[in-house]
Amino acid sequence: METISKKTVRILAGLLEAYGVRHIVVSSGSRCAPLSVAFSRCGSFELHPVIDERSAAFVALGIALALDEPVAMVCTSGTAPLNYAPALAEAFYRRIPLIAITADRPWWWVDQREGQTIRQARALDSVVRRSVDLRPEEDSRNLAAANRMVNEALDCALGPVQGPVHINVQLDAPLTTMAPADKVPLWRKIDFIHAAPAEPAAVPSSEGKVLVVVGDNRFSLSDLSAIGQFSAHPSVMLLAEVQANIPGALPPALFDELFAKGTAPQPDVLISLGGALIDNKLKQWLRTCPARHISVGPDDGLVDTFGHLEATLDMPVATALQALEPTLSICDYKALWPKNPAVNSTTEHKFFNELASAFTQGTIHISNGTSIRTAQRVAWSPGVRIECNRGVSGIEGSTSTAIGSAMVSERPVMLITGDMSAAYDISALSLRGIPSTFRMVVIDNDGGNIFRQIDTTRHLPELEFLFTMPRCLPLRDLAQAYGFDYFTDNIPAFLSSPRPSIFHFRVSLISDGTNRDK
Repeated sequence: METISKKTVRILAGLLEAYGVRHIVVSSGSRCAPLSVAFSRCGSFELHPVIDERSAAFVALGIALALDEPVAMVCTSGTAPLNYAPALAEAFYRRIPLIAITADRPWWWVDQREGQTIRQARALDSVVRRSVDLRPEEDSRNLAAANRMVNEALDCALGPVQGPVHINVQLDAPLTTMAPADKVPLWRKIDFIHAAPAEPAAVPSSEGKVLVVVGDNRFSLSDLSAIGQFSAHPSVMLLAEVQANIPGALPPALFDELFAKGTAPQPDVLISLGGALIDNKLKQWLRTCPARHISVGPDDGLVDTFGHLEATLDMPVATALQALEPTLSICDYKALWPKNPAVNSTTEHKFFNELASAFTQGTIHISNGTSIRTAQRVAWSPGVRIECNRGVSGIEGSTSTAIGSAMVSERPVMLITGDMSAAYDISALSLRGIPSTFRMVVIDNDGGNIFRQIDTTRHLPELEFLFTMPRCLPLRDLAQAYGFDYFTDNIPAFLSSPRPSIFHFRVSLISDGTNRDK
């Protein structure tokens, strides 16, 4: 049988079926025609036509109450979705899983005097638990986003705290062109497991070669113990970025060459922990890896960074890993990885190593850009905690964050920052209460050196003028003005100074922006 050609609609229909929706209340309209036709031809839904959207939503509420299961409703664009609000408000406070599916004009027609077009995408936010907006462009990235967002919305409707959700579907003309039914489903259901399972079979299997990749997080002692125990298994390889603060883990940056050449031993299962990853080669490699992806740990929603997420274990890391451990199989994945990976030793890398050898107890804050990327290639002391503002990865505020930490910390705090980040937040040096134990290292590579390295900007004729923006940063004068000691060599003296101190490390560059040893 033929079905609607619009792939976003077919993804939505497939996922509604996969999540157990059986009843859909349909109100008539031309913009929602693709949705109504797709649901009709799916064969898995019982459709209930109700012309008035206000009444339709309450009918859906009654079906959901009688059957104790999720019910969807579909309407056209314009003011029609607003009529859902009273029933959705009732469902919100009674925690009833209604799924409001509203057809919409494409985003480019909003506020352009196009008929039946309003600011519809988030119009029901105050009476639903989650809103998602599916774009009309049907390229692979938008389809992947649609799959992720629909999974997220349906899990929210049916999760531990149930309630109504809003799925807004932007549709452009032609609306009802047909296509053959899919031989292979376009949609991909992602399992959410919100609590520790009673039976091992209730968690996804981690059989085969397992790669555990860890980004930024503030793990508890029980989490760290569970990660250590899980990664000790021969079938498990642990790669953790330095800001994950997992003692003994190998930073992924040491394996950049393997990822770049495609010779890294591919896993069967990828388990991700923590926040965003810094290493771009690792991320690109994981996106092309066919491994089954299991995300572990509590999060605000579904995060499908690599595009092939199978399950999210929304529970404490220790609980999740203890549940997964019995599913590990006997194989020696660790043995496939090199024991001593080669590291490209630049000027900055050598300097970072000297710092790591001398600063062995305390907290190190590192600014974004070249600094945190260089830090990935260094073996830091287990007595050091690494912090970096990687939530959004901006360069502003690195100095203020480190000083704020130093003001209340009983341990010494050191900031490693680039000259551009330092200049951005230089007024932080005037703050009162900076302790004598605060240390600031400025890696001076004459502006934003990251722009000399990335493909996006490195060959642009405007590189030095508009991107790297070399600046005058008189650190010696600033140190004197703000009461800091100033160093350009002698790391031990810098670390033992009786006053807050700045170490100014200048990096020589050759014409292509790479480092030249002094």
